[in-house]
Amino acid sequence: MNIPGGTPSLKLLWLSTEPGIQVRRLDALLACFDLSSLKEELQALESPFQALCCLLIYLFVQVDALCLEDLHAFIAQALCLQEKSTAQLMDLQLDHVDPRAVQLGSLLVRGLTTLVLVNSACGFPWTAADFMPWNLFDGKLFHQKYLQSEKGHAVAVLVEQNRSRLTTFHTLKSIVCKACVKEDRPVVSRRHWRAHHSGRWGRQGSSSHRTSSGHSRSGQGQHWRDQGPGSRQHEPDQWRRY
Repeated sequence: MNIPGGTPSLKLLWLSTEPGIQVRRLDALLACFDLSSLKEELQALESPFQALCCLLIYLFVQVDALCLEDLHAFIAQALCLQEKSTAQLMDLQLDHVDPRAVQLGSLLVRGLTTLVLVNSACGFPWTAADFMPWNLFDGKLFHQKYLQSEKGHAVAVLVEQNRSRLTTFHTLKSIVCKACVKEDRPVVSRRHWRAHHSGRWGRQGSSSHRTSSGHSRSGQGQHWRDQGPGSRQHEPDQWRRY
């Protein structure tokens, strides 16, 4: 990892009380996700959206079957969740259940688990409670936003006509999209891919996973998708795989 001052030891990250150690802990965490260049932009965000942006950038760079509609749904549900009561979440009604939305929700929660572990290994530069799933993700709310996004609803509808949320939405989206472009992974609409790259989703083998240099390499990271009961290594629909 490329960290200012060199890679610190775990002993230093976990036990040190020296001035500035929290800065080194954050540098280590961001380096784990290859996001050191975004430090200032991430620090300008409120909790828990720093962690959310970090995770979304990592997922969208690594998984090339994610699209702009997915990003909209992830961000919108996190923003709306902040002001939802338990009763409101329980009362949500869905038109139907989309298997892909269920899988994307599972992917995000697994990513949050990884982020919790990395944050712990780096000595807790971020308050772990801020990005516990119940503060950033609700499955039914995400499903609602996913279905709305798939239908092409405007962003204002996704954030429930709230101006403050709309401003934050565009800030978060801008950070994620700029980071992905830097890694040669522009986040585009699924409709765009279907219209101009119809053969991409039908290619043989696993989806490509990108390195920090922006180049793709097949098969890297395959274990986290294909292990476990019920896994299908030859799923014909690239979208449903995620």
